[in-house]
Amino acid sequence: MKNSLPVLVVGAGPTGLALATELRRQGVACRIIDLARERPANQARAVALWPGALDVLARHGIAAEVIDAGLRMSAARYWSGGRNVATVRLAEMPNGMPTMLGITQPAVEEIQVKRLHDLGVDVEWQTRLDTLSDLGDRVEVRLTGPDGTTEELAASWVVGCDGAHSRVRELTGIPFGGQTYTQSFVLGDGDVDSPVPPGEAHYHLHPKGVLVLVTLPGDGLRVFADGTGVGSPDTAPTLEELQRLADERAPYKVTIRDLRWSTRFLVHMRQAARYRSGRCLLAGDAAHVHSPAGGQGLNTGIQDAANVGWKLALIHDGADADALLAAYEAERSPVAASVLRGAHQQTRLWTVRSPIGRVLRDTLLGTLDRAGVMERRIVPTLTQDDLDYRRSPAVGARGGRRALGPRGLADTDLVPVGEGPQVRLSALLADPRHVLVVLADADGANGADAVRVRNVLTAVAPLADRLRPLVLLSATEPDADGEWAGPDAYLLPPGYAPAGALNGSRLVLVRPDGYVADASATLDLTTLTGMPKPPRREPVPMAPDSPAQG
Repeated sequence: MKNSLPVLVVGAGPTGLALATELRRQGVACRIIDLARERPANQARAVALWPGALDVLARHGIAAEVIDAGLRMSAARYWSGGRNVATVRLAEMPNGMPTMLGITQPAVEEIQVKRLHDLGVDVEWQTRLDTLSDLGDRVEVRLTGPDGTTEELAASWVVGCDGAHSRVRELTGIPFGGQTYTQSFVLGDGDVDSPVPPGEAHYHLHPKGVLVLVTLPGDGLRVFADGTGVGSPDTAPTLEELQRLADERAPYKVTIRDLRWSTRFLVHMRQAARYRSGRCLLAGDAAHVHSPAGGQGLNTGIQDAANVGWKLALIHDGADADALLAAYEAERSPVAASVLRGAHQQTRLWTVRSPIGRVLRDTLLGTLDRAGVMERRIVPTLTQDDLDYRRSPAVGARGGRRALGPRGLADTDLVPVGEGPQVRLSALLADPRHVLVVLADADGANGADAVRVRNVLTAVAPLADRLRPLVLLSATEPDADGEWAGPDAYLLPPGYAPAGALNGSRLVLVRPDGYVADASATLDLTTLTGMPKPPRREPVPMAPDSPAQG
């Protein structure tokens, strides 16, 4: 008899690791395989994390550790003609997280692997996906392990997080349309002497090609450049070749003393025609690849994983798979398309060759810098911290944006009604379940609000495995020993009120990814879109999760 399990994750990069962690956080069993012999600790193309991905890692309990291992970036400077023509300033986010964190992909993966191990799952390295057959009610696969032993396995779902050359995408026949840039790019990490301050990235827009210098955590620096025509197209660049590019394109002295690693690669701009084929799904680079401009790869893939992970958990509980997975593609595919467009536009800025075009580009960058447009418009797009899911079929009229923020619920300290320490609203909304925020008036006449709130709590009690009620009280003197005392009742600060689409809401249904499913101006649950159904199975035992941080 074949072994069986709910989800097989193929690919153990940041996307696959985030998906497996989210599944375990939701109490769903999974396995994760990867063809590689673990990850070389010194080789990383990705070196940036933005708040959208850090929010996911905070829910997984590892954001603080990731931030400690990284470097808070403070600025990106654009140079042309030997002049600093524009600067993008990267202030911290309101919650204290970095707007951009410089960190190598292997460093992120190392922390993710450890967290996943704590949740009871280890990556099965050097394991190949040989075949895949979607039988409608399950997917049968054949795996080959590191010792050559084969295994037949049946999975309810298979998710390809296996990169640009995805085996899952290949076996399911999902088209991967797009284009490849004509330029050949090179990069190298090493010990480099330069005037680039820690926490900064410098983009040198030279007529012969871009040169990017990025400080790394510790004492290293990355040299990235258009290396078309430099060296052999089939070999990694040498120290001497990278030094020649730095000498040619940087307006200040750069000395590369030693290389830890280097590589040469082509840049593709491609997106999968669809994110699902039957019981097989795609996420991360398996679904979309783009220019490294903007450093959006880790950000987008990790958020793909978080989005599809809680949906698969609900499906495992008996929810409608077609509806939820249609919502996965409806929410995440436009985000990837936007990232592709943005990265392409930045890459075009890098590669302007004509003198007139360069003058126009430099003038535009300077104008945007002086007007503050970079910080107000461009940086928020890169952070992916408040995406727009309002067109998703899985959200209601008031849903689709992040719950916490200036257009929703302000994060604040909450005082328990009863005994216990105060707690941040963000910590309560980091629960792996849906959270139903009930905004109650403890000063309401004749206790009518208390009766309606009790009716809501009674109605959602059977959903305890998938939904946590959170009563937030607006009151002058709440009775801690009376109507409102309970483990999920908290006192709001004076004057607190939801904003934006949530203005006037009495019920706010927050999904496990922190986005609003729907909200209602009344205490009527039947008006809410996206309410989970009672589970049909017992939760899978899992190791205790560490609290969300960040």
